[in-house]
Amino acid sequence: MERTKIIIDTDIGDDIDDALAIAFALESPELDVLGITTVFRNVTARAKIAVRLLEQAGRADIPVYAGVGRPILNQADVDEIPNQYDEERDGGASGFGTNGIDFIIETVMKSDGAITLVPIGPLTNIAIAILKEPALRSKVKEIVLMGGCFYSHLSEWNIRCDPEAARVVFESGIPIRAVGLDVTVQCVLTQADVDRLMTSPKRSAAYLPDLLARWRKVTDHHPMLHDPLAVCAVFDDRLLEFQQDEIVVETQGEFTRGQTYNRSALYWRGGADRSVIRAAKRVDADAFLQLYMDRVCR
Repeated sequence: MERTKIIIDTDIGDDIDDALAIAFALESPELDVLGITTVFRNVTARAKIAVRLLEQAGRADIPVYAGVGRPILNQADVDEIPNQYDEERDGGASGFGTNGIDFIIETVMKSDGAITLVPIGPLTNIAIAILKEPALRSKVKEIVLMGGCFYSHLSEWNIRCDPEAARVVFESGIPIRAVGLDVTVQCVLTQADVDRLMTSPKRSAAYLPDLLARWRKVTDHHPMLHDPLAVCAVFDDRLLEFQQDEIVVETQGEFTRGQTYNRSALYWRGGADRSVIRAAKRVDADAFLQLYMDRVCR
């Protein structure tokens, strides 16, 4: 099987779905994870969590790089500790790089043009990499991201954290498949699913019980598989229906900053047929949940 080469860009450590997405990627034979970069706020703590997850999964061969913690314009506390970070367990993690932007650029530019970027956090790292090396626009195979809400008016977290970065990425000309809240909120684990994750025999899931327990201390809802669904879209979009649209990111509105819009619908103009952006509109949630649990728990 020819595997799709990917770089995962993540804000692991806050919501649990980033860790769940990485475990899913490790259990997907269709994917070859070349590296993981961290983004937003305390990227060093996030990198340490990623290192520990990979070590526990037996995949310490996958490099981890801390990226950029500050958005292009928005404010962010780069010293804030993610809720899943534990100093005793994660503090001593080492062996990760501190130049995530350069890692993305160098890995893609040295490739044969077959690398897919999978950002599942704010898009700061990806945007800065594009601005620093414009040749990425023609070198990246595809961007498959989790972010946005395209067919209802909500400001989704990953876009809202850095709207300027999102705008750079969406206007880059790189082919994009965007998996937003329109579909991800339909993919929710049950308590029975969480119980299975806590006792999964899979080595890729070895660190999930610790991270789930830490996350459960600050939340009262079951995990939504926002980020795992984006990972799934890289290799199997049969579970997702995508619609080609001309997407824009609002960066100026007092109340709408960070929202994503279909410009063709807004201005009654043709443009979707020329767009390189496809947004997920429907998902077979039951089939995806079954796939996820089969891979990470069996």
